Amino acid sequence: MATSSHLFRVLSKPIKVDIETWENWIGSESMTGLIQTNSVTKVGIYQAFNEYPLATKTPNTVDQTKLHSVDVTHSDIEPPTEKCCLMMYQTDDPEFLKEQFLRNIGQSNGTLSGKEPISCAEWDSRVYKLVQDFDPKGAGYTPAPFILSVQMEPNDDDDYDKFYRDEHLYMLSKVPGYRRSQRYQLVSSDHLSLSSVPRFMAIHEFETLETTDGPELREADASPNTHRVIGNAKFVNIRGFRLVKTLGHIKQ
Repeated sequence: MATSSHLFRVLSKPIKVDIETWENWIGSESMTGLIQTNSVTKVGIYQAFNEYPLATKTPNTVDQTKLHSVDVTHSDIEPPTEKCCLMMYQTDDPEFLKEQFLRNIGQSNGTLSGKEPISCAEWDSRVYKLVQDFDPKGAGYTPAPFILSVQMEPNDDDDYDKFYRDEHLYMLSKVPGYRRSQRYQLVSSDHLSLSSVPRFMAIHEFETLETTDGPELREADASPNTHRVIGNAKFVNIRGFRLVKTLGHIKQ
């Protein structure tokens, strides 16, 4: 993903149209319409992907998982089987982009048989600001086939930030197939209450998620700092997604 100051993240689950029709609307109209506002630097469409071996990923029936002897408490805002269509818009003008998006989904659409998109799906749209861009291998704007989304409500914000900057990202970069990471802080949420959404999110890009059970990630997970930060977190949400389509870098 390209680096812009903000991320507009939209999750949806079609309820009145089939998934093929929904993905066609997203790719051919929703995404294109927002690109035409000139407020988007890059956009990616993703589908939820849960076939990877990470032991701490959020389970289908949301509950605690184990990180060695540490209990990891998961948020129930995003079960892996819910809201599986993800759009991520890189932008330097998030409020204008959000305004255009909310207006567009409230208008009737021919692809959706005259229905308004807002009535055809369950929605979760949020604005985040960029906290850190970590690109040790110079992956740049080239899209990655898979991403791992790690949302967290830490017990200590400063400890969480220091953990990522001083240790975790460097250890994560040793995992085969790892590309880069961006870390974000929540600014606003349009469809869920702010108190229910983890305030921090890390997007880790990978060539494959099959290596998330390898020795390199096990080493990172075995760190006392990992145990402390994740074990003390109020709740986390960990999901995988595969890339469907991307456009950008749109603005140079």
